[in-house]
Order: sequence, then C-alpha cells, then structure tokens
Amino acid sequence: METVVTAVIVLMLLILVVFGISQNLLASQAVISDSSREMQERLNERARTGLTPSGATVAPLGDSVSVTLRNSGSTKLADFHQWDVILQYTGADDSSQVKWYAYSTQWTAQIYQSISPNVAEVIQPGILDPGEYLTVQVTVAPTIKVGSTNLVTIAAPNGIAATTVFTR
Repeated sequence: METVVTAVIVLMLLILVVFGISQNLLASQAVISDSSREMQERLNERARTGLTPSGATVAPLGDSVSVTLRNSGSTKLADFHQWDVILQYTGADDSSQVKWYAYSTQWTAQIYQSISPNVAEVIQPGILDPGEYLTVQVTVAPTIKVGSTNLVTIAAPNGIAATTVFTR
C-alpha cells in the first residue's frame, strides 16, 4: 500500500510538471507569434514608404542647405523630431565634415503640395502625405566650400532613407 501512495504522489508531481512546462511553452509561443506579427507590420510599412530626393541647393553664403524630398510611397510620415539628417561635406577651411543635425535647432521642415510653384499643404498640416514634398533647411557651420561635392542623407523613423549628392 505504501508503494501505491508513493506512486500516486510521484505521478501527480509528474503531471503538474508536464502541465507547467506546457503552459510555459504555450506562453513562449504566444510571445514569439506577437513579435513575428509586429516585425511583419514594420516590414510592410517600410515596403509602402518611399522618399525620393527632388534636389538640393546651397545658400549663396554656404551656411545652409535646402533639400527637397517627395513622399513617393503610400505611407503618411510625420514626427520630424525623430528623423535623422546627416550631412557629409567639405568645409570652407578644407576640413572634412560628417554631422548629424537635430530637428528645430539645426534643421527645419516645410511641407508643400506642389513644388513648382510652391503651394503649401492645406490637408493634414504637419504630416507628409503621399505625393507631397518636404523641404528640409539645414544650417551648417563651418560653411560649405565652393566647388565641393557633398552628400546629404535624410532618414524617417521607420528606417527609410533618401540620399542625394549636391555641389556648391
């Protein structure tokens, strides 16, 4: 009789362990499934996003750069404080400069429905809708060297970037 009681106790412990492991396995599988779904949503958003450079110009004094991008995707873009603007250029003192610029203190953005002629946006202000243009004005120091070829990269928070080359 003692062995039967012991066997029942051991069997119940084994059943509890199996159920505990099964529950942890199912919870882990749910976490993996949620992560996979979120990753797929991010990839789909990136696939629907497009930024196409339309041009870049340097101010006559070389102290600012104006870059125009077109939202060529189907995703609306906003949150400019999360965007990255990186400028690689030759300074007037022949120094090589690679700098990241902070939104609102070193660069500003203006959204247009049409770029030629400039028609400011009226629908959903502050959001770069598909087909609209974004003009980014970057203030640089030191100034950009005359005759230099330079590079600007602008990246949205979802990882889509546009890069263009410009000359002063």
